Amino acid sequence: MSSIDMEGIVSSEADHIELGKFYFLNNKYDEAVSEFKKALEINPGNAEAYYNIGLIKESSNLMNEAKEMYSKALAVKPDYKIVRDRLNKLIGIEN
Repeated sequence: MSSIDMEGIVSSEADHIELGKFYFLNNKYDEAVSEFKKALEINPGNAEAYYNIGLIKESSNLMNEAKEMYSKALAVKPDYKIVRDRLNKLIGIEN
């Protein structure tokens, strides 16, 4: 699936995920979240987008929001081990 951004360029869900990761790695959290949300507009079932937003929230010390995003990722993909591990760590469950 794809969307059209403000410049009229067609972008795919994967494009938004990759751009979001780029912004995240460059500490541009607001831009990263925006890209992950664009991916979710295209596919609300994208567990990777929820996971990455969770990482950003966790990096910003917004632990309740991080837990919420990790929970949404797991609701979509219950066997997403890395997300389960991060969520368990945040809520204090040892692996």
